[in-house]
Amino acid sequence: MSESILPPKSNTVFQLLFGDPRNIDLLADFLKAAIDIPEDECRDIVIVNPNLPREYPDRKLGIVDLRVTTRTGQIIHVEIQRNPFPAMRDRIIFYDANMLAGQIGEGKDYMLKRVVTILITDYVLISESPFYHHRFTLYDSGASVEFTDLLEIRTFELPKLPESPDVYLWNWLRFFRAETKEELEMVANASPVIRKATAKVKKLSKDERARLLHLNEVMARMYELSMRDGAMQEGIEKGRTEGRAEGRTEGRAEGLTSVVLNMLQRNRPVAEIAEYTGLSLDEIKKRARC
Repeated sequence: MSESILPPKSNTVFQLLFGDPRNIDLLADFLKAAIDIPEDECRDIVIVNPNLPREYPDRKLGIVDLRVTTRTGQIIHVEIQRNPFPAMRDRIIFYDANMLAGQIGEGKDYMLKRVVTILITDYVLISESPFYHHRFTLYDSGASVEFTDLLEIRTFELPKLPESPDVYLWNWLRFFRAETKEELEMVANASPVIRKATAKVKKLSKDERARLLHLNEVMARMYELSMRDGAMQEGIEKGRTEGRAEGRTEGRAEGLTSVVLNMLQRNRPVAEIAEYTGLSLDEIKKRARC
């Protein structure tokens, strides 16, 4: 029988491993594999938000958000998203735009530092392609010319991983996908750093506090999903009722409006509502005023 472990792709384990400055060697090794960052860039990595998980997380279905800066000031933003959202691509662009704009203060010129996002998903994000790894920049596909790499987005989709390793990065992604001790052992020999990471996961899996943190995370996720399902179902039912009276098109519009209002009444963030409904921020504001 396979021995269960705390999954490395959970918020709890990811933050305990990569958000801990004492494990900077693990983070540096993963970054070098994910974005081909030069060795000297990793020598002075600084974790901008080195916060360990809270004992009792708020009831928000979140994502792992780890920000680091390199020796030359590059900003690297790492996220693991376990649940699909219709507006995930928009959210990443929104985050990156803010990280770029946030570098410019009053009276300063446009000497921007590079922003790189590493997005690991536990679902298929780029359905248009069979590849598990993509690199997106500002690029003219017709002329095959890159305008700039100042903004770069790397996506890694765990469900698309091949069964056999193709590059060193494959071992890290299989590490994140592991759910049993046997699956961890499969990649442990890839390098001394990954073996160290697997050993730490095994240790965390036996730690009572870490298991409690993970359980709280799971419970918060279940609560959040139930809240979303309830808001959507309520909105759909209302939309159906009004749709029968006012027509199908208007009914669907009213249904989305009901979902927006229900989620606002539950104090859900506007960005989260946008992700869930696929509506733009302006559309949400309009519906909220109805």
